[in-house]
Amino acid sequence: MMLPIRLAVFSMIALGGLTSPARLEAADKRPMQVEDLFKFKRVAAPQISPDGKAVGYQVTTVSLEENKSTTALWVAATDGKTPPKQITDPKGKKDTNPRWSPDGKTILFESTRTTPAQLFTVSAEGGEPKQITTISTGAGNAIWSPDGTRIAFVSAVYPEFSEKPFAESDKLNKEKDEAIEKSPVKAKVFTKLFYRHWVEYVDDKRQHLFVQKVGYAPHESPAFPIPKWEPRDVTPGDRDAYPTSTTFSSGDDFTFTPDSEHLVFTAVPEKDESWSTNYDLCRVSITKMPSPKWETLTSTNTAADSGPKFSPDGKTLAWRVQKTAGYEADKWDIAVAECKPDGTLMAPPATVLSHRDLSCNEFAWKGSASLAFTADNARTFIYYVSSAPKSEITQEALSMGSAGGLSYTADGMHMAFTHVSLTAPIDVWTISTVDGKTTEAKVS
Repeated sequence: MMLPIRLAVFSMIALGGLTSPARLEAADKRPMQVEDLFKFKRVAAPQISPDGKAVGYQVTTVSLEENKSTTALWVAATDGKTPPKQITDPKGKKDTNPRWSPDGKTILFESTRTTPAQLFTVSAEGGEPKQITTISTGAGNAIWSPDGTRIAFVSAVYPEFSEKPFAESDKLNKEKDEAIEKSPVKAKVFTKLFYRHWVEYVDDKRQHLFVQKVGYAPHESPAFPIPKWEPRDVTPGDRDAYPTSTTFSSGDDFTFTPDSEHLVFTAVPEKDESWSTNYDLCRVSITKMPSPKWETLTSTNTAADSGPKFSPDGKTLAWRVQKTAGYEADKWDIAVAECKPDGTLMAPPATVLSHRDLSCNEFAWKGSASLAFTADNARTFIYYVSSAPKSEITQEALSMGSAGGLSYTADGMHMAFTHVSLTAPIDVWTISTVDGKTTEAKVS
């Protein structure tokens, strides 16, 4: 069990510092108004650096006068001893979803500096961002390959063009989008379910996964500058390779395999997607010719599987799993299975939460033998469990509030997460264990 977070101090600091009795009796004391809520900075998406010394996150600032918000990226030391540093200036736009490169030198992020949003990189020290993608349908939710030579991202495209070479398919996607935008006819025609989810129309696009090379592997050792590589649609066809509902999403819904040669991802049901919950984990090669036929890793489960994550040592795959087909409010357990470096499973999966009445919201590997996850029990707590089935489950000693956004170093010794309570807005906290001593800090 880790040390408890001192949330009494946390609450006072988050609200502007320690408050004296004299200040409480000040004449200007007044009830909170709705305008005050917009003055809080919205902190989200913490990502701890590979060496555990820093955490990157996004901060959104709202302007009531201008009726808009802007989101910038910040980096803070995990020990909380130095002030956090803003590393991007989006100038009224939104820089979001920061991801550290495996060497810890670069941060990949999504930005609305362009329309549609594209991917950029920036030095972890700050500086001028560099645009990485120029795809006409936009790019988001990006991740790095373990070897740092590729990125993968999501883009919604028209499936009828998805098996063509990128330059041709991207041109056709752009032309169709422009034709729809210019057409005076705004009526929508639907010939199949599922055509609407909550408040959004699904339209005719599918969310596909793209892979783009961004560097050379050490064994390639080129003597010339890195060229500009084109993205590659590795999940072509008339099927979504990314959840169309947040019910089946847990943050990261796809991942590179340990060998950096494949993707494992959450795919929507192949059949009857309007009423089926049979989301599956699928696997595709990123080096071979893409095909609309994807290998299914979880075909024995007719309920939902989602959110694959490989252990830091690459020997185990974990993911969220439900047991009751067609019941989207079913409990989320965590399944684990031994795997090869290419992501293929070596044994049937086992679940680790079946002996407790806890439903996993999100999870992360804490080293290669333990998992951390959040679950609701009046509040959202952090729990820890071994990857061995039916092992003891322990709970983080949070005295109040709710936690989320779990991020760990590979050795499990450093973590970052968000915390919010009824008396304090959301902030980024870190917990580190060095030489047997555990420390905690509010860093945002």
